[in-house]
Amino acid sequence: MKSWWRPSLRVPASQPLSQTVEQLNQWQPEILIAYASMVGILAEEQLTGRLQIQPRVVYPASEVLTSRTRNQAKEAWGNEPFNQYVATETASIAAEHLACRRMHFFDDLVITEVVDEQYRPVPAGEYGAKLLVTTLFSRTQPLIRYELNDSVRVSTEPHHCGLPFAVLESIEGRVEDSFSLPAVSGGEVLVRPLVINRIMDIAPVSGWQVVQQADSGLVVLLTGAHDGMTDETLANQISESLAQEGVHIPYIRIEHVSEIPKTAAGKAPLIKAYRP
Repeated sequence: MKSWWRPSLRVPASQPLSQTVEQLNQWQPEILIAYASMVGILAEEQLTGRLQIQPRVVYPASEVLTSRTRNQAKEAWGNEPFNQYVATETASIAAEHLACRRMHFFDDLVITEVVDEQYRPVPAGEYGAKLLVTTLFSRTQPLIRYELNDSVRVSTEPHHCGLPFAVLESIEGRVEDSFSLPAVSGGEVLVRPLVINRIMDIAPVSGWQVVQQADSGLVVLLTGAHDGMTDETLANQISESLAQEGVHIPYIRIEHVSEIPKTAAGKAPLIKAYRP
C-alpha cells in the first residue's frame, strides 16, 4: 500500500511467518512498526539469517515490550527500538524520547487520567486499574474519558530532557491479561503479567506464552529453548515468584512447541488468562 507521504507495506501479523519474511526481504523497510511480540519473532528471524532487512527505526506497539524483546531487536538491527504506548481508538498515547529513553505522554494531543476501580484518581508512583483518555485532535468523533483497562504508573522522578510532558514509568498490561489464581489464604489473587515477565525475560528461550487452564493450572509454551535451564528449574522459578504474591498454584506444566499460537488479529500474547 502507499500513503500520501511515503510508500508503505501493511503485512497481516496472522499470515504465515515465512510469507512475512519473504515480503519484508523484498520490501526492505526503512521503518518497522509491529506488535511487540512480532518484533521479537522478526528479530529472531533476522538473527538466524532468514530475514535480512536493515530498518533505521523499529517501533514496537500494542503490547508490553519486554526486556528480552528489546535486547533481541537491538542485537538484530543495531539500535534499541522505540517503545510506544498506542491504542487503536486513540492512536499514540506515549512514546520513548531519544534524549532520555523514557516514555513521555503526548500531553498536547491526549489527556490521560490514571484511576482505580472506582474511577478515583491514582497518584503518580502507583499503578492504577484503568486509564481514561480524552483526545484533543479528533474533531469528527472526539473521545472523552475513553476507558482503557490498562494498569499503568506515572513517574514521580524529575526529568531533564527538555520535554514538559509527564513520564509513563511502567505498564503492567491489560487487566484482562491478569491471572485470577487461588490464594494461599483462601479466595483469589489478581496476578499482573509482570510477575511472570520478570522470570521469562531471562529464560533461555526464543519465545514463550503462559496459558491459564480452567482448573487454574498454568501451561508454559516454549520455542527455541537453549541450553542452561531445565523445565523443572523454570517451573520452580515461576512457582516461587507466584508464591511471593500469595498464590497457591495447582501445577505448572512446561511444553515445547514449534510456534507460539497467535490470535485471529495476529498477536502472540505472552499471557493468556482463562476466561470462561
